[in-house]
Formats: sequence, C-alpha cells, structure tokens
Amino acid sequence: MKEFIKERYELKFDPETFEENYKKYNNIKPFAPNANIFDEQNIDDPTHFIMRTATQYHLTEAFKAMKIDLTDDNVAEDLSQGNIGTPGRVAKVWCGNGTHDDRELGSGRWGVKPRLTSFPNNGTKKIPITKRVDIISNCSHHFIPFTTIAREDSYAIISYIPDREVLGISKLQRIADWVSQRFFLQEDLTKMLYEEVSKVAQTDSVYVGLFNMVHGCESMRGAKSMDGAFTSEYYGGEFENPEVRNQIKW
Repeated sequence: MKEFIKERYELKFDPETFEENYKKYNNIKPFAPNANIFDEQNIDDPTHFIMRTATQYHLTEAFKAMKIDLTDDNVAEDLSQGNIGTPGRVAKVWCGNGTHDDRELGSGRWGVKPRLTSFPNNGTKKIPITKRVDIISNCSHHFIPFTTIAREDSYAIISYIPDREVLGISKLQRIADWVSQRFFLQEDLTKMLYEEVSKVAQTDSVYVGLFNMVHGCESMRGAKSMDGAFTSEYYGGEFENPEVRNQIKW
C-alpha cells in the first residue's frame, strides 16, 4: 500500500515530505462517521491526500475482490493523463478533495469549518429568521445519500431568533452543507444542525426541520419505495413554545 500511495503523492507534492506526512496519517485516530476531524485533531492537505489515496488503494482491492476488470476503460486509472480511475473517484466522493472542499458527499468529515460572518443585532424585536436550505447527506448504514432535492415536497428549514448577532444570509446554507456532508442517521443530523447553528448564532432559540427526506437506501434499493419519506425536527429555547414555532413561515 505504501508504494501505491507514494507513487501518486510524488506526482502532486514534494517527495521529501512524504515520510513525514505518511506518519501523520497513520497517527490519525478514528473518529465518528458524522464528526469532523478538526473537532479534536488536525490535518493538512498533503496528509489528506495520503488518506484519500489509502482509501483508493483499499477500494482498488475491493474492486478486485468483486472481479471487476480494472483495465476496462470505464474504471481504469491512467496516471499519465491525470485519470484517477473509479476507485479513486469513489474515494474522492467519500473523503473530499482536500480540507477546503465543500462539493463531495463526505467532505464535511475532513473540511475546515467555513468562515461565518455575523452582524450586530440592532433590531428592537426578536423574531424568527427562517431560511430554506438544501440538504444532501449520507446514510451511515449504507453510505447512500438522503436528500431534500429528490421530490417537490421535500425541504429543510432552519430558523433562529437572534440575540446579539445576526448571521449573513448565505451562512445557514454553508453550515448546513458542512454538517450534512458526512454520514448520519437523519435524527442525528437534525440535532447536529441545531447544535452548530446554535453555536454560530449564539442562541439556544433554534429550530431545524427536515421534511419528507428521500433516503436512497430505501428508494433505490431494498424496499425501492417511491413514496417513502422521513421527517424529523429538533428545537430549543423559545421554540419550545408552540406559539413561537407557529411564527415560522415557509
């Protein structure tokens, strides 16, 4: 495995840094599928590349076990052309493309928390600020996505009642992406979204609702249910009051 990783590392980074960063990778402690490495540890981009390439190596071995012809044009790797092959692409989907990537399904485990701008709350009234957000996450049982973008009646709501700070308008989507792009049960995702928004907005008065989420592990395999959808909510602070929750408009 080490030579497999080293060959690919040296095409991208200084070869003299390989041993140091390979040691860093081996010293990373396993962490929860829905956690972020920066919660308790650290990683840089060269070490992340080693982690992703180690994943590619093991996926290559899995493809061999499944008797997939790795010379087939559909899956083959060609380093001379910068083609990482299907095992490499799957590794990239699950691991992300570096510590600042926010596009891949699993990049939230390895990504630096986005910078979230806030502004002083100069308003005299404290009313819910509500935003619809898109959610694309992954089932921690099957590593298959679940999402709000698969049917018209599926959506996600984040609402908060500002205290001293008001968040920039795009920040709720950014925090939703960073949290969601990991591996969850939906109930746990709903709670973690609440916790992260609460930290950023500096208030317990946060509401999160994920409505009619479509789970690929139910719709694309197994039951193959086209009508199945799952709703979950988590809230605290002033949203414990049903009358306040009824003020949420969407």
